[in-house]
Amino acid sequence: MNRLIIDKKGRVEIQNSQLVFEDKKIPLRKIDFLILAGNIELNTKIIAKLTQHDISILIFNRGFSFIYPFSSKNAELRKKQFFALNKRIEIAKWIIKEKIKRNFLKIEFDFKRLDKAKDIDEVLGIEGAFAREYFKRYFSLFDKNLTKGYRSKRPPEDVVNALMSFFYTIVYYEITNIIIKNGLDAQIGYLHEPFRNHNALSSDILELFRSEIDKFVLELFKEKKIKKRDFNTQYRLRDEKRKELWKEIKEFLETLKIQKEISTLKGLL
Repeated sequence: MNRLIIDKKGRVEIQNSQLVFEDKKIPLRKIDFLILAGNIELNTKIIAKLTQHDISILIFNRGFSFIYPFSSKNAELRKKQFFALNKRIEIAKWIIKEKIKRNFLKIEFDFKRLDKAKDIDEVLGIEGAFAREYFKRYFSLFDKNLTKGYRSKRPPEDVVNALMSFFYTIVYYEITNIIIKNGLDAQIGYLHEPFRNHNALSSDILELFRSEIDKFVLELFKEKKIKKRDFNTQYRLRDEKRKELWKEIKEFLETLKIQKEISTLKGLL
């Protein structure tokens, strides 16, 4: 994916089918995904031009806002996606089975109960039991001054959870962008329920990558590329550290086989 990340104060312009920022000019045809952080000026005219060129925009400023081109392409695939809700339980089991099999902690799991699950609530209960054991072992790998030893979110209660949530969210939108470009409806999921502007299918696919993200977070702390002092008292990454991390994040995103997993999912529909 051609991903452009801008995390500086400034104004985005478009001239002659090129995105212009400071003294740089990038042809719009070379951009699939534009990630903007910090204090960026971007007017509605520019947003319209970007989406007309099928460029999705992720804006980070205390929270995330996602703007993507509306696409009516591949109506037959979306119809197929909708009718596949009839086999929702089978697809949900596949997602959880793959998630558990891929955990980097190599926790063994007996899949017999999952195979026998009769509804989504039972599948989620099985996943929840696994997650409790997984996170117990995962957080034990960090220095005790970095984490309270359990998963917390909205708000995170320590710096490890804060970084996990930050990366989960970035990958969630990365997945959403690729789902849309594949002609699928990001809101029709099989494990997760859609609500408000939540993209259930994006959350489904995200489950397959959570362990890779967790490992990435662990490595950043173990290698001292990020430290507790890089967060403020609300456990938010300080601006300068966030700017430093984009290179690492971009390289990490390139390792994720998101298109491969979406293609596999399409084969299950």
